[in-house]
Amino acid sequence: MLKRFTLHPVFLLLLPLALVACQPAPVRPDPPPPIATTYHRDTVSAVDFLAKTLAQQLARVPRPALNVVPVEEFFSTQSAEVSTSGRALQQQLAQTLTRTFAPMEFVPLDTASANKAQWVLLANYATPSPTENLQPGKWVRLQVAMVESSTGKVLTRINTYLDAAQFNAEPTPFFKDAPMYFTDERHRQRVNVMDGQTQSLTGNLQIQSQLSDAIAAYEASRFGDAEQGFIKVRAQAANHPGALTGLYQTYWKMGRKADAEQAFSDLVAAGIDAGTLSVKLLFKVGGTAFVDSADLATQYRLWLKSVGEVVNAKNRCVDVTGHASKSGSAELNDRLSQQRAESVVTLITQTSREARSRFKSAGRGFQETIVGTGANDATDAIDRRVEFKVRTCNP
Repeated sequence: MLKRFTLHPVFLLLLPLALVACQPAPVRPDPPPPIATTYHRDTVSAVDFLAKTLAQQLARVPRPALNVVPVEEFFSTQSAEVSTSGRALQQQLAQTLTRTFAPMEFVPLDTASANKAQWVLLANYATPSPTENLQPGKWVRLQVAMVESSTGKVLTRINTYLDAAQFNAEPTPFFKDAPMYFTDERHRQRVNVMDGQTQSLTGNLQIQSQLSDAIAAYEASRFGDAEQGFIKVRAQAANHPGALTGLYQTYWKMGRKADAEQAFSDLVAAGIDAGTLSVKLLFKVGGTAFVDSADLATQYRLWLKSVGEVVNAKNRCVDVTGHASKSGSAELNDRLSQQRAESVVTLITQTSREARSRFKSAGRGFQETIVGTGANDATDAIDRRVEFKVRTCNP
């Protein structure tokens, strides 16, 4: 988890310590505004623009003593997922930057590169909001920020837009299997750093790199290595949602159902303690039925059973809020989102009857969409969701 960085006075050896102690801390200038706005019809053009603009903006900035710079995968600001294109863009950008900044070497973030990092390139993507003034067409906004890892100082930020038709929003295997969206405080802090909030990245970079290594092991079906990797992350951040969900997924893949159920219960408990859960219960477009894929139906039963049991054990109460994607009439989606919430509460009651009185259902239609495009595909699946928010129990 990112920690806020507090700037201390610079101790000058030639001045008395008492005098130095009285000096005010230097004030950092505001982070540079993002450089925008350009539009690209292909990824090669977008990556070249990002690389060239970074080179121009950093031309007068002293290079770090260590030449290795880790590059994060482009993660979604709206769901915290990494998509197929988010990963491909990371790799393409790292290769292009290595050629542009030689002899510096830009590599995908892992524990080896994190240990050498003085700079780090953060990257995310988002579906533009309806208020953004864009050229006609559908676009994905890409943002990168070069940051000093020890101080969190943003050296430069760049925005650009890529034709949405050239962006594969399908989640990578780990995120596709994940039972929750990681839209928690850790995710918001990552977005805030890219928006220019100065915070040291050193500790978070280590955790994020270890998580990346564990995810790579999971996606390579090296489940023993993945388990150990997620355990290492959890040792540093006990309630880290990526580590908890990684353990759940790994145990499920290994057929260790009891361990998987315990890991998921831990994940639910962490979310309840934080005040909210965003369980990835995926609905078919226009209905209350869950998508029928592989063993999701079996997993959904486990998830809902766990939610009921944890809420009851913690003596908490929860609002279950259904949401819909932005297609169709408002009236239709209000009704549909209410029905989705009610169906989830009914399923929880079937597995944990004593928890029934602790859940209250409501529908918000498309009033609180996160993506808001109404595409009704993988890009806006998070809009067709059910959220669990802790509330005060009525006496």
